[in-house]
Amino acid sequence: MKVKKTIILLLVLIFTGINKISAEETDTRTWIDLFATKKIRSATIGLIGEIYTINHNTSIERTSIGLKGDYSFFPWLSAGTGYILVNFQHPGYHELAHRFYFQAEPAWKLSRFFFSFRERLQVTLYPSTRTNEVESYFWRNRFEVCYKSGKTKLEPLINIESLYLINHIETNPISEIRYTVGTYYHFAKNQKFKFYGMFTDGTHLDRYILGVVYDIKL
Repeated sequence: MKVKKTIILLLVLIFTGINKISAEETDTRTWIDLFATKKIRSATIGLIGEIYTINHNTSIERTSIGLKGDYSFFPWLSAGTGYILVNFQHPGYHELAHRFYFQAEPAWKLSRFFFSFRERLQVTLYPSTRTNEVESYFWRNRFEVCYKSGKTKLEPLINIESLYLINHIETNPISEIRYTVGTYYHFAKNQKFKFYGMFTDGTHLDRYILGVVYDIKL
């Protein structure tokens, strides 16, 4: 009964929103993420690829490549770090940014429900241009619930994530809240997709995002 109440509460949050942030504009986008990982005992190393669109899917916002590493300290706790080279595509020119992140993620199981709570510090270093800040520090926390029945290749999920821009003082410390509904699809032993829809409630922009993630274990 407690599990059902938790799921219902999360669904209410996702579909109604917290409404603490007031955006001025909206946009529709597509996010494509690619991961290739290799497990070495308790550690996992991998490659990252990203393609994100902008302006109602009429142009590419950025393409990215990167490296990641994770280590499982206990069955219920893992930590990781990563580096991503982000290529922002502006009209007539490109802009490279360096992104680093550090994270910890406790996880636990209750019946067929899997819960995780990821805490991530994300640092992005931009070149000194008129389009972006020189650097940004985000504290991100994401709570996710995934249902694994064991009888199907699909694993439905919901999550909510908040982003705090910690190196700039604003009236509202929460820069963005993200609500996601989706599913994992295991189509092979070492490969899976994640399909999702996301609504982001931002300070200056609300986004409706359709996402696809491809993950292969080498």
